[in-house]
Amino acid sequence: MPRDDPILEEERKATSAYDLVRMRLNRLEQNIHKPAPIPTRKEQLRPPKPPPEFVRNVVGSSAAAGSAEFHIYRNNRRKEQNRLDYIAAVAKKEDLDDEFKRQKEKIEREEEEKTAKRRAKRQKRKSKRAKKAKKESSSEEESDEDEDEEEEESEAVSVEKLEKDADSDAEPEKAEEDQ
Repeated sequence: MPRDDPILEEERKATSAYDLVRMRLNRLEQNIHKPAPIPTRKEQLRPPKPPPEFVRNVVGSSAAAGSAEFHIYRNNRRKEQNRLDYIAAVAKKEDLDDEFKRQKEKIEREEEEKTAKRRAKRQKRKSKRAKKAKKESSSEEESDEDEDEEEEESEAVSVEKLEKDADSDAEPEKAEEDQ
């Protein structure tokens, strides 16, 4: 079954890390204009190795310190310090994560409040516009009716004036006739 990637196939033939690096450098030299990939590794917290289940270097109470005891003590101290550093780093990471979550929730809550306030303001303006449009449309209908009524009233008033004028003109004529 043939393999698809010749680069991986070539890298599998490398017998040591030196050969692998040499092959990759030769490949980069062949194509100088192509940018070289620089891998970046994110620093990860690795838990320390768990302590052994069976400890062989147990010093009895009557035994004196031998020449190797210092090195054993130093290694045990280093392992314990690494374990404590790991615990502290994990605690710090958790604290930072908690602080980030609190800040994020606070920002989201503030944004939600602002959005709700703006939404309410928008709805209020929208309802006012709807009421105003409704009022204007009803006032236009009423104004049409009012204009009709005003025309009728003005006609009635003008008719009354004409009648009064006619009456007032007729009264002096009657008065003149009476005299």
